Amino acid sequence: MQREQSVWAQLGDVLRRRRRFALACFALVLAGTALVTFTTTPVYRAKAVVQIEQPSGFILRTDLFGAGLGSTLPQEQAELLDTYPFKILVDSLVVISQYKGIHLSHYQYSERIRQLFERELCPDATAADLQACVQANAARLEGRPADRPKRERDMEQEVWARWVEDTGLIELYGEAESPRRAQDAANAAAICVVWQNEQIRKEEARYTARFIRRQLEAPDGVKAQLAKIDEQLASFKREKAFLDAQEETRALVTQIVELSTRQWQGILRLTDLRQRLAATRQRLGQEPSTLVSPTIYENPTVQEIKKQLVTAEAELLSLQAQFMDEHPRVQAALARVEALRERLRSEASRIESVQRVPNPVHQELYKNAALLSADIVGQEAQQSAMDTVLQGLRQRLLAVPELERQLTQLLRQRQVLEKQYLLLMERLQEAELSEAVLLGNARIVEMAVLPGQRVKPRRILNLLMGTVLGTILAIGFALLLEQVDRRLPSPSLTAQWLETPLVGSIPMVRDGAQAPALTDATAVEAFRHLRIAVRLAEMEQPIRVLVIASPGAGEGKTFVARHLAVSMAQSGRRVLLADADLRAPMQHRLEGVPLSPGLVQLLSGESTLEECLRPARVEGLWLLPAGAEVSYSTELLESARMSELLSQLQERYDLLVLDAPPLESTADATVLALHSDSVLMVVQPGATPREAALRAVETLRALPHTRLLGVVANRVPRSMYNHISYPPPRRQSL
Repeated sequence: MQREQSVWAQLGDVLRRRRRFALACFALVLAGTALVTFTTTPVYRAKAVVQIEQPSGFILRTDLFGAGLGSTLPQEQAELLDTYPFKILVDSLVVISQYKGIHLSHYQYSERIRQLFERELCPDATAADLQACVQANAARLEGRPADRPKRERDMEQEVWARWVEDTGLIELYGEAESPRRAQDAANAAAICVVWQNEQIRKEEARYTARFIRRQLEAPDGVKAQLAKIDEQLASFKREKAFLDAQEETRALVTQIVELSTRQWQGILRLTDLRQRLAATRQRLGQEPSTLVSPTIYENPTVQEIKKQLVTAEAELLSLQAQFMDEHPRVQAALARVEALRERLRSEASRIESVQRVPNPVHQELYKNAALLSADIVGQEAQQSAMDTVLQGLRQRLLAVPELERQLTQLLRQRQVLEKQYLLLMERLQEAELSEAVLLGNARIVEMAVLPGQRVKPRRILNLLMGTVLGTILAIGFALLLEQVDRRLPSPSLTAQWLETPLVGSIPMVRDGAQAPALTDATAVEAFRHLRIAVRLAEMEQPIRVLVIASPGAGEGKTFVARHLAVSMAQSGRRVLLADADLRAPMQHRLEGVPLSPGLVQLLSGESTLEECLRPARVEGLWLLPAGAEVSYSTELLESARMSELLSQLQERYDLLVLDAPPLESTADATVLALHSDSVLMVVQPGATPREAALRAVETLRALPHTRLLGVVANRVPRSMYNHISYPPPRRQSL
């Protein structure tokens, strides 16, 4: 907090010292702002509102097929309104309306806007040439060539738009120097937005319809791809006889179970037939007979019939797996099997009749053996056929997942193509309908009204901004001057810069600065404060010889030395004021005494001390003038005689005040500082260069046995002087 107060205090100090420049800068900025504000031509603003409905249908989805032509989104439409083609169209419409007396506020609806462009502005132009026709007519009315475009800066109105987010609304503003032109500009902008939106929608619909037709009717288009996938699906179903994976699996498992059961039953029957045939043959062998009849297996006819029966049985089982028993093909196969079996039995009977023997038991057994052999052959053929069919069914069952994958892929491709086809057909119908009805998705919500008040210049706002800007520039200018100015600033900042205590601050004395005694009460009080500061410094170390020096000439060291000596003498001390500035002495003039004899003659041995000392007009104060000017002043001050003289004077006086020459000009002040107890350096804020003061302080600090009490700020402006007198001052002398 203390640091902030210090910064603000320093800023206030800078502004006080640079107040003339800061006030001049502030006044110039404020005057310039006022001049521009009150001399600028007033500008009026009108507003119209257009709503862009969120696009739907084919306008929104054309990018799905890569056919997007223009954009009718509200935010993008608002960006297009800032282009030169739109502004020149608005300007042309405003020019034509003002020349022909057309009231644009009457054209709010789409039908009226189409009539304005197609019947009133350019009745003979085509839809594609309407915009060029409007611009050409405006150029003709303005008397300029149609082929020379009008520059944007030559337009008498300014048009701009603002999109209201999440509403679909576009606010159109027209600004001009006359209220009527501002109103016409805003209304013309709204009309052009609706008309261009309708033209864009129409062109988009025409382009989209043409694009969709190409997508549908192309050799590799959606329609051809759909027909091709339908053909592939039909061919798959026809060749694979596969419709549904679950039903197909269920049917195949059922057939496999049924055939397995029948096969097991056939195996049992075949085993029984073989056992019966073996028993019959055993009995047949036991019957007496002289002839052995050949078995039925050795007959070639029987072997051929057996092969045909096996084939017929296999075909019958295959057909039964695919069709019902009532199917004609199943019935035909069944009849063929029965016919082959009947032939087998007939052939067995024929063989029996040929080999007939007289033994009837042998004959009966032989007949039974032949019949059993025929049944065994038929059963074996049936078993072989069932094995073949079962193997085929198992292979079909294993192939079901692959067939299902192929069928699913074909169905998925067909579904995707069908959706694309239906979507394209729907968009085509929408595009053809939009092209036919010519409706846009923009409408004018609010027409502009005649503005009653100007929007530019904003006088109060401009003046406030000028005040703020002037204040900022004034502060900046003051700070800039502070940085550029290499002179010491205020007394407090001087002490900070030099890192030396500020022991006194003497205000500027307007009258009586050269008088022997001060009459300014504030200055008198300032020297009293300086006297007390010196007395406080004496509490640490006695001060017998005090040198008053300054970095340069003209900073008031002589004035400070004299009146500090006067103040010391008035406190009851015996004080000697010695004018040690041998090159430019001034103390004798303030006291009104001769310059010589003085310090030079005393050091040269030309005069005695009593001859050189002169009592001042203040009790307790004596003056030692500088004496005649010599060219070797430094050598005189550096001589042993000077040390002896100072020791002699210290015995007679309580305090010796030496008025020294400037530190920057000669070496005399440095020599005097070597002879003294303490040094006070006088500076003038706003006049003393910072570098000179800093070099002077560093020079004094480098001297051994020399104490720099601090700096005395002289000629401080009254505005920077913080002393408050109490009670109200009366004129007094010092």
